[in-house]
Amino acid sequence: MADIGQFKKEFISFTSTFKTTSFDSENSTSLCYDETQEVLDFDAIVEDLYPNSNERPKSFDALYVYKNLLFCIEFKNQKPSQIDNAEVQGKLEKGKKELVRLLQDRNIQKNSYDFIYCVVYKKCIEPRDRYKCGIEKGKIQFGLEKYKQNGFVKRVYTENVDFFTKQFKKQFQKELMC
Repeated sequence: MADIGQFKKEFISFTSTFKTTSFDSENSTSLCYDETQEVLDFDAIVEDLYPNSNERPKSFDALYVYKNLLFCIEFKNQKPSQIDNAEVQGKLEKGKKELVRLLQDRNIQKNSYDFIYCVVYKKCIEPRDRYKCGIEKGKIQFGLEKYKQNGFVKRVYTENVDFFTKQFKKQFQKELMC
């Protein structure tokens, strides 16, 4: 039986950083500038597997592996109120389906891992006026709570980039420059 280490070795050429995977080509900026932590550029893996863009499934930006936790991360350089619910839901559904297929093709037991979906978005400037940004403190946003409730993923985080940075340090005792 193979494990996630085998998967990472096979896709080593897709090793990237948060800076690269959070890059917003439309605005020529990265949401996170960290280059110290390694992630797999999952969008690039899917693009390589499906060169024809008409056949390519939606996918999340980055895959961060920590022990038995698989963090599927989507970066949005937008305020929460500007984020399309259907888009982030589709990236979770299709991206996880593709990841599971890749794991199964390599004889890696998906049940050995917890899938966690993170949508990281631009920090809202109006902290006192959360409603202007479409934020409810501590609530899973973008219609993603159903994926946690039905067991599609173990956890869902929908938070701004500052929260993501703080939680990363708290969870992994690693600094993240975002």
